[in-house]
Amino acid sequence: MLEVTKRAPQRAIMQLGAAFRNFFAKRAKYPVFRRKGVHDRFSISNDQFSVEGSRIRLPRLG
Repeated sequence: MLEVTKRAPQRAIMQLGAAFRNFFAKRAKYPVFRRKGVHDRFSISNDQFSVEGSRIRLPRLG
């Protein structure tokens, strides 16, 4: 848990809540969970990174 920013798990829980809200409102199918290690991705908020020329600096990665 200390390897990622605190917002990563919070964002995942918020997205899961939105997926279930859409499911129960009949706007989407039941949420399908991704397998670990297959098509991995992440999201980060605008205040968590900076662009310096042609480089992007992420927290904990440098």
